[in-house]
Amino acid sequence: MRTVLYGGCLLLLMACSQHAVHTQYYQFPYPETLPEHSAPQSSSGRTLVLQSIQLAPFLQQRGIAFQHSATELTVARQHLWADDLATQLSRHLALNLDASGSGWQLQPQTDKTAMQLHIRLDRMVGTADGYALLSGEYRLSGPQHSARQPFLIRQPLANDGYPALVEAMAVGWQQLSQDIAGLLTTMAEAE
Repeated sequence: MRTVLYGGCLLLLMACSQHAVHTQYYQFPYPETLPEHSAPQSSSGRTLVLQSIQLAPFLQQRGIAFQHSATELTVARQHLWADDLATQLSRHLALNLDASGSGWQLQPQTDKTAMQLHIRLDRMVGTADGYALLSGEYRLSGPQHSARQPFLIRQPLANDGYPALVEAMAVGWQQLSQDIAGLLTTMAEAE
């Protein structure tokens, strides 16, 4: 009887080991060619200081979020961000601003005369109807002007699956970066 019990346990362990779960890691795609970096244009007022990217608590986890309905949200366990999400978003904001041709450059120092940017990201999720959804608010403040702008970006997925979701999220983040650059330019022209 003991042999049968041990044999059964051994078969159960072997069956479980064949269904190994593989963790996948994701990051925003990088451009094939990086824009040339010019010298900071602090004398022309084109310096932007990112003060913070505030993430909703569920976005502070490593898993990629998916919204099944208006009330149901899942954070993946095997589909994870390869890097801290706020760090990744900051890095890609800088790349997107450089690529926009607006002349605005994200600087790490806290220059009181430079424009200051705060971003609050309430949602960055995939949706059941095939979209990447980004929503929240950003604030720009400078020595003479300030602005607060809510955003809601719905970017359709090209295909099913997490790789397509991450690509759509990256496109949505690029759109937000362009919106920020546009508002920065408008504010600078008003001074």
